[in-house]
Amino acid sequence: MHTISCGIEGVDQLLGGGLPKGRATLVAGEPGVGKTIFTLQFLLEGLRQGEKAVYLSIDERATHILSDAVSLGWDFEPYLASGQFKILDLTKQFYSQSDSSVSLGDIIKLVLGYTREQSIHRLVIDPVAPLRLINADQAEIGDYIRSLIYGIESDTECTTLLTSYAPVGSHQVSYHGIEEFAASGIIVLKLEKMGSKYARTLRIKKMRGSKTDLSEWVFEIMSGRGIVLRQAV
Repeated sequence: MHTISCGIEGVDQLLGGGLPKGRATLVAGEPGVGKTIFTLQFLLEGLRQGEKAVYLSIDERATHILSDAVSLGWDFEPYLASGQFKILDLTKQFYSQSDSSVSLGDIIKLVLGYTREQSIHRLVIDPVAPLRLINADQAEIGDYIRSLIYGIESDTECTTLLTSYAPVGSHQVSYHGIEEFAASGIIVLKLEKMGSKYARTLRIKKMRGSKTDLSEWVFEIMSGRGIVLRQAV
């Protein structure tokens, strides 16, 4: 299986060479653990290699994402200006109380159509199922997530990261669990109490078609470097 670098020091080695090219991988974790930073590193690695990348934001405004990147020492503006990088901000479609015209099916068509037409190499969907849908019909959510993941993997050539919420203090991968079975791989980020302090940890839960290191690793978030693995737990 062909792999590509995720851009995070040490994680490619855990993955047995990198993320599966052309597949969808889930990055799951509770709020504040580093999911968005993980995805930004993944996109920046591709941009630096001349690839085209898209960030599809569902729960956070594009301006907030860019300011978070700047705080880490990453400047996406040149890539945005050249057209190599694009942020699709869908927060209004998912959270507007007055606009009910956009369906989940419309979102799928938009994502798949754009990635095919623009020949996108790397795609991030953050998160795959927004908080607004937590109490929605489970069958509809399931169909949406499965259609999105299977469509990306079968109809496009891009490698995708999907983020998913996990409740604080929970060992679940996500609220719905559907992403876990549909995605080709799962990377779990957690906050673990170690003595009197908390530490961020990373673990590869599964990765189809590749040999992976299943150890749990402590990591730090550093300016200019982002996520950096430290030691196995």
